[in-house]
Amino acid sequence: MDKMEEDKPYYAIIAGLCASSASLFGKLTANTDRLVKILGLSDWPASETIAQILCVLIMILLNGCVWRFFVKALHAGSGSTLRASLTSAATNYVASAILGTVLFNEQSTLLWWFGTALVLAGLLLIIGGSEDHAPSDEPRSSTHIKKE
Repeated sequence: MDKMEEDKPYYAIIAGLCASSASLFGKLTANTDRLVKILGLSDWPASETIAQILCVLIMILLNGCVWRFFVKALHAGSGSTLRASLTSAATNYVASAILGTVLFNEQSTLLWWFGTALVLAGLLLIIGGSEDHAPSDEPRSSTHIKKE
């Protein structure tokens, strides 16, 4: 894998999108009456129960995809584990806000966006600090070694 391919965080972005989609289906589980009406399945017997079961199964499947793509992001060498975490978290937060606004008419407050920015800024600070203090290959000297 060349250097150009290593710097692209595709897998971390996909993991974040899967995470926000899993949250969407988790929320739809509690709103299956609305989902059944939108799909036109109101006349079916036990349609809400079937919709709830399907939403839970899709949510579980998407959570599996989150871990699958996050592990792929870690193995793809996209910089570090922290970079994969930052990319995945940022994608998840933004996609969740967009899905909530579009599908559920939710309003994201300025305080929510400020809090999200602080979380992501904190992750950036951690990434910057971890790259400056990368562990060396030299063994550490210990002050507790007993000399004979």
